[in-house]
Amino acid sequence: MLPELSNQLTERERGILDRVDDYRDTIFAILGFCSLWFFDASTRERRSYIGVFQGRHLSPVCKKSSSLNTQPQKDVCPDLGVVIRAQTGIVGEVKKNFPSDDRRARKIFDQLNSYDQELTGWPTDNGELQSHELALLVHQTTSWAARRFYSRGVGDGSIKFERPFSIFVFNRSDQRVPYFFFQAVEGEISAIEADLDPYQGVPVPMQALMDLHSRSKLYDGEPPLPYLLDLIWEHVVIPLASENTRFARLRSNQKLEVDVFVDDIVEKLHEGFSFSHWHTQYPDRQPLIPRKEWVLKACRFLVQSKEARWVTEDAELRVFYRKYQDVLGHFVRLQAESEAEKDLQPMFPMFEEGTSGSSN
Repeated sequence: MLPELSNQLTERERGILDRVDDYRDTIFAILGFCSLWFFDASTRERRSYIGVFQGRHLSPVCKKSSSLNTQPQKDVCPDLGVVIRAQTGIVGEVKKNFPSDDRRARKIFDQLNSYDQELTGWPTDNGELQSHELALLVHQTTSWAARRFYSRGVGDGSIKFERPFSIFVFNRSDQRVPYFFFQAVEGEISAIEADLDPYQGVPVPMQALMDLHSRSKLYDGEPPLPYLLDLIWEHVVIPLASENTRFARLRSNQKLEVDVFVDDIVEKLHEGFSFSHWHTQYPDRQPLIPRKEWVLKACRFLVQSKEARWVTEDAELRVFYRKYQDVLGHFVRLQAESEAEKDLQPMFPMFEEGTSGSSN
């Protein structure tokens, strides 16, 4: 392999792995922030009066208007939500890498602004709350950009929230006892429990988050392709392959054919690794995660990479199972190679067969 291509692949692999880390950290942030409310540190038990949700569709309440052209507003889908005693709530967005350019930053605050209205569809008996607050979660390394944009917007009047709004920073500390740290650094938040001081900062042990993460590996944002493929391979393909009597004796250069339906992949991952276990009491308004189009994209990539073929296109897949020491690393490498190949395609159309570069 040419050194230039080898270096390019290494850079691409790092970029893909960074996106995988960002996706995981977003899930840890969702889990950790919500656990500040639903977990009672003094009793080490879950608070029964706290409800949590992820990706739920909430509907703006249309006020009566004299205008005949009032159009119904679209549902909003916050990254996270906390409901306290079925009376008040918090909705939030997680943006690990808050952008430094104003255009993208404005989109984030426009999204938060869409939550700053009366909403219905909450996970309560009547779908309503008396009030709710807003929160933005950003990584500590990009929090300065978020705080600067917010302060500037408040100063010039371009940002104005009717409901309490706060900015939380989070970061991961890999000390002897690893933890995720959360701290409110801007704005106000009133829906807090007696033992919670978000302004002082609260550490959440990584071990507790890892336990939660073992059942919640997919949220309503599309995951990086290798991340999803890793889940499919480890938790769908391998269990099916292990039913074959040859599985235990399979060598690294040998393959097993495994047939699986796309809908079964969606169902298994939804049941095992989405936030669906948070929504057992009020499952309505919750999206089916992973989305089928994500899984189809992953299956098509397997076919493209000759790791599988279609039995019935876009419905049933025959996977050529092999034992990989590092499943995630394998698919990261495949995606990096695929992206590099696309970049190396000729920039100019090739001469068609039978044509000549000269004229007579």
